[in-house]
Amino acid sequence: MATISLNPTLYTKAQNYAKENGMSVEEWVAMLIKKFVPAKKKRYRMKKIEELSPELQAIIGFAKPSIPNDEDINGDKARMEYLTEKYTI
Repeated sequence: MATISLNPTLYTKAQNYAKENGMSVEEWVAMLIKKFVPAKKKRYRMKKIEELSPELQAIIGFAKPSIPNDEDINGDKARMEYLTEKYTI
């Protein structure tokens, strides 16, 4: 167990406040720490495609967006090429 040194006047105030609220000074300090010190959030890292299973790599391969040509900013040319390829027999 760790010990915290506190000015006697502040400790008395903390003790009185804790007693009025039906808790010990230790419980009150613990409550304050939980309230004002945020818990560390778990950080997630996105895996590189090479780190994924072959099945996932295949699925993602279908969803990869094509990079538009500088001349085709709105994607009209790419859309027409796709539709022509899809519906041409």
